[in-house]
Amino acid sequence: MIRRVGIVGAGSMGGAIAGVVASAGLEVVLLDVRGDDEPNAPARRGLERAVANRAFLDPDAVERVTVGNTDEHLSLLADCDWILEAIVEDREVKRAFFRSLVDVVRSDALITTNTSTFALASLLPDEAASWRERFFATHFFNPPRALLLTEVACLPEADRPRFDWFVRFLERQLGRRALVVRDSPGFVANRFGIYSLVLAIRLTGELGLTVEEVDALTGPLLGRPRSATFRTIDLTGLDILVLGTGSLQESTGDDYSLPPWVRRLFDEGHLGDKTGGGFFRRDGDNQLSLDIETGTYRPYREPEIPGLAEVLSQPFPERLKAAIRLPDPYGSYVRALLGGTYRYVLDKTPDVAVDLPAVDRALEWGFGWAAGPYRQMSSLGPDLAAELVASADQGEPHLLARARRHGGFYPDGGALGIASDAVIPLDTVSTAGRDRQARAWAELERRGIHDLGDGVVAVRVPAIDQLPELIASATRETWPQALALVPRMEGLGYPYGRMLELAESGDWHGVEDVIAGVRRGFLALAESGLPIVVVLDGQVRGAATTVALWADRTVAYVTSVLGFPELGAGLLPLGAVTGLLARGDMIPGNSEGDATAGNGRPAQDVDGLQWFSTATATSILSAARAQRLGVLASGDVVSLNRDGLLDVARAVGSTLASSVRARPVNLPALDERGVASLRARVAQIAEHAGLPSAIGEVWAQAVTNVAGGIPIADALAYEGEAWAKALRDGEVRARLQTVVREATARRR
Repeated sequence: MIRRVGIVGAGSMGGAIAGVVASAGLEVVLLDVRGDDEPNAPARRGLERAVANRAFLDPDAVERVTVGNTDEHLSLLADCDWILEAIVEDREVKRAFFRSLVDVVRSDALITTNTSTFALASLLPDEAASWRERFFATHFFNPPRALLLTEVACLPEADRPRFDWFVRFLERQLGRRALVVRDSPGFVANRFGIYSLVLAIRLTGELGLTVEEVDALTGPLLGRPRSATFRTIDLTGLDILVLGTGSLQESTGDDYSLPPWVRRLFDEGHLGDKTGGGFFRRDGDNQLSLDIETGTYRPYREPEIPGLAEVLSQPFPERLKAAIRLPDPYGSYVRALLGGTYRYVLDKTPDVAVDLPAVDRALEWGFGWAAGPYRQMSSLGPDLAAELVASADQGEPHLLARARRHGGFYPDGGALGIASDAVIPLDTVSTAGRDRQARAWAELERRGIHDLGDGVVAVRVPAIDQLPELIASATRETWPQALALVPRMEGLGYPYGRMLELAESGDWHGVEDVIAGVRRGFLALAESGLPIVVVLDGQVRGAATTVALWADRTVAYVTSVLGFPELGAGLLPLGAVTGLLARGDMIPGNSEGDATAGNGRPAQDVDGLQWFSTATATSILSAARAQRLGVLASGDVVSLNRDGLLDVARAVGSTLASSVRARPVNLPALDERGVASLRARVAQIAEHAGLPSAIGEVWAQAVTNVAGGIPIADALAYEGEAWAKALRDGEVRARLQTVVREATARRR
């Protein structure tokens, strides 16, 4: 079990990894070199940089990080279950560091390197030979908050059961897309991704194109990120590219050399955005671009490539075929780039990958390609791919020849084997688990409903008032034993815009009808005979947060944003108070402490409900913080594994379906102390928002009625009546309009 992690190297990579690991609930020791004035300053600055860059998915997790320096605090690593090296990408420096650890680390601790270019075997010194069964590569991609790919490799002597366990740990607890690769220099993603990037740069000069034209050709046209080639380098830093290509050339023996005009830019210190400019720079209001022939900057020129707009209008990957037919020199550039990339991938795949899907996923997950090289060649067809990679002095790659015999790289619903003519079933390849999860999300978004298995059905919820029909339809079509609801609502999820429109026109019957639709939505949750699991994976303030209050359990991605911005306008979200009472979080515990909620959750004292107060009137909460404050219950699941949230929901829903449960019909009655406390909370919200006293009394009376142990349907009706009364006040409408406008702007 891993509880405590030591990370050595607090640079941009080490600090960012520390943010992910600490956000998973683990203790972290973060070390760097000793500072001249303040010994721990380098590690502390790295931690501060990670916080500023939002590397911590749970902002409060920074408290779980202890900083130190490698001169004085290596002993802190003795208590660590996993030690990750993230120091400078220099083979001898890494080997020297590992020597210093030999007498420090426990005999059962995992040791991993975050190297991006060196093979494991080349980094392990003789003194650390005993580590061979527990010495792994964990190549995180930067920034790990956004790029989930982590390439993982081991030595032949590795303890395979332990290695497999560690891969699952990276996936489930840290939310990584862990890709098992061979122990080879550069692994898969950098080996192929950087090669293609270097090739794109070389062809620029060879075919006489401008940097603007190349970025127009190597972005979305080829299914790559919008930053394309030269803008990407400016963002990440030319120094990173020069260091990476040098290491790859040294470790692989392959040609990663950069043209002289790129080396000249590096020597002059024009490294990109970090130095004020690289291939592009600004001069006041003017955008400048590098002229690669003269080495000087000139005004930016919008590329004019005949036929490009028409090709871009086609869906990917169909536009690949059209791209190679662009007029020369642009078509020649695309053909040379694709052909050169494909040939290198075909030649080197047996050395670096365990199967073809791993190559595709490495480029898709690590470099943002819409489709990896084998999926691209499958779309083009093996014969056209053969034309692109044709070379006078090189024969046809063996993998391509076999693909042509089989009709493609993914024949008969499987993947062509790397070492043989065997076709491997896709459900057995290394990426099968993540691929299945991706398909489940895609199917849910496409159809609005997806059977997760084990009797649990996922339902996409676009609006609260659609809940009755959604639940009824899912029940009729699939006969589920539990439902996993996934909110996908616009804005704050409530039909506030429609309410305001009707109120401004004086159509109060229309207002009441809209409110009634919302009430019916929450009543459908209350009256459902099925266990309800809510899955939160994004901006889920407002109605989605309220739905979570009504659920039996919630499964949330750690960065999901919960809360009620409406409280800032002095408005109680419709259904929130009734939902809280129904789940028991507002029941004052009795002297024996045995009060329980109707859905089996432990009851909490109303005075402990800190979040439903002035504090959240102007703030929002990450899922992790929401759980600590009681917005989410202790039995809810907060996870870093965003890809796997539906799997977790299936497991939770299946468990709930097997349990004895009793959904309450009536709300529990609060005693005088509980009612007084609840009224005080409402008064506090109204006072903070500066509401007229008459409107504050509307809310106070509503919660007094709701707290009387009445049927849930009646409680929702009281809340609805309070909303209808409040909306008659012009000041309330103005405040709500501001909340809606700010919520819409924040989403943009």
